Amino acid sequence: MSKSTLTKRLEFCSSHRYHNPNWDDEKNRQVFGVCNNVNTHGHNYFLEVTLYGEIDPVTGMIINLYDLKQHLWDVLIEFDHKNLNLDTPYFTNRIPTTENLALTLWNLLEKHPKLPHLDRIRLYEDATLYSEIRKEFVQSSTPIDTALIGRRYQFAAVHQSAQGNFQGHQYELWVSLKGMIPSDTGQIMNLQVLDQIVKHEILQRWERQDISEDALFSDSPVTDAALAKQCWTLLKPHLSTPPLAHISLSQQAENLATFSE
Repeated sequence: MSKSTLTKRLEFCSSHRYHNPNWDDEKNRQVFGVCNNVNTHGHNYFLEVTLYGEIDPVTGMIINLYDLKQHLWDVLIEFDHKNLNLDTPYFTNRIPTTENLALTLWNLLEKHPKLPHLDRIRLYEDATLYSEIRKEFVQSSTPIDTALIGRRYQFAAVHQSAQGNFQGHQYELWVSLKGMIPSDTGQIMNLQVLDQIVKHEILQRWERQDISEDALFSDSPVTDAALAKQCWTLLKPHLSTPPLAHISLSQQAENLATFSE
């Protein structure tokens, strides 16, 4: 019997605060920044759930879409319009970061008796940050404490085409890292640190510049694929722990270049 995957996307709203009670206020502010403010802040989360299973020969589906939405909301109802720190039992001893929330949702969805097998979930906290759990992380890690995060950046630059014309683009860059979720921060990597590395190595280098003049492209044209590879080259020395998972870059919505080693 044929098998397939199916991805469903839903939105829910929650608020949270990052705070480690074992640290003093100064260290909490240093590590978590504004996310440590006493007043919680909220997000419109977007959750992508990818399932895999056998295609029913009668319906042509691995699960009825109406039923799928209901089953997913069986889980999400615990989090929608809730304070994750105070209104749910899952973050009494864990910080409700994007990584920890994604991991919690995976564990709950995996136990749902009416859902097909989970292949992947991706949780967007906002348009610039997501965390992802995949079935291969679960199969290779016990207990499950591995996740992937993606952080989005943008920069404007120009480059010369093969015909000698200048072309300007608004680039969108996604930097993805894979690693263990530490219990003290709940973050694979401090986002303030990651932002500074990307700013120094890439954004300041190419923002409003002619990328064609960069020595990295002295022998090759400036394409999305080449830029993604060079972003990897520039960032890898600074991102060994946790390691880079992949780099994705696009200059327009319909095209995306991804690089990894």
